[in-house]
Amino acid sequence: MNFIDGPIIALMNAYARQSVFFDNLVGWIAINPLLKGGVLATLVWWLWFRHGGSRELGRERVLAALLACFPAIALARGLAAALPMRLRPLHEPGAGFVIPHGVDQSVLDGWSSFPSDHAVLFFTIATGLLYLSRPAGVFALAYAAFVIGLPRVYLGFHYPTDVLAGAAMGIAIGWIAVPYLAGSRAFKSAYSWLDSRPAVFYPLFFLATYQIADLFSSSRGLLRGVKKLVMIILA
Repeated sequence: MNFIDGPIIALMNAYARQSVFFDNLVGWIAINPLLKGGVLATLVWWLWFRHGGSRELGRERVLAALLACFPAIALARGLAAALPMRLRPLHEPGAGFVIPHGVDQSVLDGWSSFPSDHAVLFFTIATGLLYLSRPAGVFALAYAAFVIGLPRVYLGFHYPTDVLAGAAMGIAIGWIAVPYLAGSRAFKSAYSWLDSRPAVFYPLFFLATYQIADLFSSSRGLLRGVKKLVMIILA
């Protein structure tokens, strides 16, 4: 472990297996989609319908923040696949990591831990929300750090630097992509077209926020299924 991961992991891991209730509470928070993306997705919907300021500009920024999440998660998964495999703390042999109560050691086995796709995705959306409401954005950033990121370190799913790197990537993507998208002529034209067709727009908007709440798990499962079927056909 490096000089950042070692002390933080040692500090947090000292509390592992001290309380069955606490370990399971942290595990429940870490894996429940409603407590992860569901809260931020609800915040997105609230910002969409809230009154005050420029309605059109605010909605353009909400939509831009959502769209920024798609390349963000693609980049996170692409880097995890392209970079050298990094074992998670609970899988690292000889690391001496104490696995908290209720954690299945085989969870996420075979998946590289760097960077944290949770951190990339949720820090992207949280940063995007700063452009709409500073209090909402600050809340979203704190939520992404302490409710989404920190429990994953405690449970051994990630090293602190996995989460820090993911957070930095997400903040950079959100900070750059949201104003760029919201200010582009093509984006404004697409928004105007969709805004005039609510029967088309709102189902797509719901689907996008659902995928964010679900961390694109169902989309990735669909793609894996398609890939498997294609391999069967080509075999």
